[in-house]
Amino acid sequence: MTTDVWIDLTNSPHIHYFSRLIEKLEKEGLEYIITARRFQSLEDLINIYGYEYTSFGEHSSSLSGKLVNSANRIIELTKFISKKENMPKVAVAKHSVELPRVSFGLDIPSIFVLDNETAVAQNKLTLPLIDELICPIGTKNKLDELQKSQNISYFNMDNVLSFDGTCEVANVNARSKSDKYPIDNTILYNLDIDTDLPIVVLRSCPNSSYCTGKSDLLPKIIEELFDKIGCNIVVFPRTSKQREIYSKYDNIIVPKTIDALSLLHFSNMMIGAGGTMNREAAVMGVPTVSCYPETLLGVDEYLAEKGTMIHTTDLKEILEYAITNIGVKNKIVDLEDPTELMFQKICEKMGR
Repeated sequence: MTTDVWIDLTNSPHIHYFSRLIEKLEKEGLEYIITARRFQSLEDLINIYGYEYTSFGEHSSSLSGKLVNSANRIIELTKFISKKENMPKVAVAKHSVELPRVSFGLDIPSIFVLDNETAVAQNKLTLPLIDELICPIGTKNKLDELQKSQNISYFNMDNVLSFDGTCEVANVNARSKSDKYPIDNTILYNLDIDTDLPIVVLRSCPNSSYCTGKSDLLPKIIEELFDKIGCNIVVFPRTSKQREIYSKYDNIIVPKTIDALSLLHFSNMMIGAGGTMNREAAVMGVPTVSCYPETLLGVDEYLAEKGTMIHTTDLKEILEYAITNIGVKNKIVDLEDPTELMFQKICEKMGR
C-alpha cells in the first residue's frame, strides 16, 4: 500500500493542530504516515490521540547541538521516507526544519504552515524550499513586512495562502468538535482542583532560539496571585529547572503531561509567556494575558485587535487584569479553521 501524505510533528501542539486533518484523511480513505521529534511532551500527546508514528531526532538548547541534531534527523528521515512503501505523494508540516529539506531533496511536493515570522533562523532554512505556504492573515502581513525590512526574500508573497484565524482554532476544534477526542470532563478531578475556586493557568517562556536569555516573570506572578486572589494555580514549565522552581511553591499544581486543552476549557484565566496556550485560551474565550518577553507575533496582535487577549510584561498590569477579569468569559470570536484549506491543497498536489 502506498503512502499519500507524510506529516512531520516537531512540537507538542502540532498533534492537536493536525488531528482534524488526520481525521479528514482517514474519512476520505487517504493513507498517511506520521513522524515526530522527541521533544517535551509531544510523544505522550500523540499517544493520547492513539496515532501510530515513528520518532526521529531530538531538541538541543545549544547552537552546535541544534545543528548536529537537525543534520542527523535529516539523514534518518531521508532513509525512512525514501523507502518505497513510505514514499509519499505530498509532505505537510508546521515549522518543521527537516521536512522541507527532505521533501525538496526527494522531490516530494510540500505544504508548510507558518505562524511565527520572528523565527528567522527556522524560516531561512525552510521557506525557500517549500512549494506551498499557508499562514494566518496576521502572520502573512508581518512576513511581508519582514522581507521588505531585511531586504530578503523567503517566498513569493503572491503564492502565500492565508486564512482569517489562527492555527489554534484547529487545536481547539480538534477537541471541541470531535466525537473521537472530546473534552475530558474528569480533568479537574484528576488534578485534584478545588472547583469552588477559580482556575488560573500559567505557561513559561519558550526554550527556543528566538526567545533566549529572558527572565522568568512567573515566580513573581505566582507570589502576587496567592497574596491577592484565592485561586487554583496550574503552572506549565518548559525545563527541569523551571519545574524545580515552581514546585517549591505550596498549593500550586505543576503537572507533567496532561490534556491541557481540556484544562483550559474549564479555566478562568490564562497568563502565559509563550504563545500557543495563550492563543488556545483566547480562542476559547478565556481571559488571557500574554507576557511574552519578545516582539509580539502577528497572530497575537491579531487576537489582541479582536479583543480576546492583552499583552503586557508589567507585573502590576498583569495582576490588575487578572483581578478584574478572572472568571469573566470573553466573547468567542468567529475565526477560520485552516484544516479545510490544508486538505484542499493536499488534494491539489495529489491531482485529486
